[in-house]
Amino acid sequence: MKLKKSLAVFFRRRRPKRLNRTQKRLWSGLEFLVRLLLLSIPLYLVIGLGISGSVLGPLQAAVAGQSALVLKGMGFQVQHSGVFITTIAGSDAEPFYFMINQDCTGWKSMLFLFALLFAVPGIALRKRLWGLIFGLPSIWLGNLGRVIGVVLAEDAYGKAMALMIHDYLWQLGLIALVVGIWVIWMYWAKRTSKKTFLERLKEVFG
Repeated sequence: MKLKKSLAVFFRRRRPKRLNRTQKRLWSGLEFLVRLLLLSIPLYLVIGLGISGSVLGPLQAAVAGQSALVLKGMGFQVQHSGVFITTIAGSDAEPFYFMINQDCTGWKSMLFLFALLFAVPGIALRKRLWGLIFGLPSIWLGNLGRVIGVVLAEDAYGKAMALMIHDYLWQLGLIALVVGIWVIWMYWAKRTSKKTFLERLKEVFG
């Protein structure tokens, strides 16, 4: 929170007093990019220092356990041990053996959403926290859906297609989910801001 206040003071002091509408948007965009860059530093530190292994173990186990429960409910024969899962769709089907690694937990997407929510200037802390409350579970469910989708793709089209979907399509899908959550949140946060009618008119015509 001290970093957030320091950034707000920094940009407030250096912002020119007279800006037209286009200049205000450019200044807000610059402030957003600087905030996003600084808030992304923890993500790169975790990756660069290699400390994610000791932290993400419980998340891996949780994703594996919940995925196994869902797959069992869908009629798959499932063997689950720690972060390893083996699924069999039918008596004649070959087993599909896979591991829930660190990237299968969606932790990068969660940290990225956190950075996006706190990088937007001029938003109350309460609204940022509401964004986390609804956004993080949505990413968690989306990530579980990714795991289930890969298993369904393997059952329908084979391992090669499942790996391609996992490596490309589902990663893009998770990125789209994060950006979509952020856009919806930003629309809600701006729409519910406590501005008077005259202040809104000044934003439109000023």
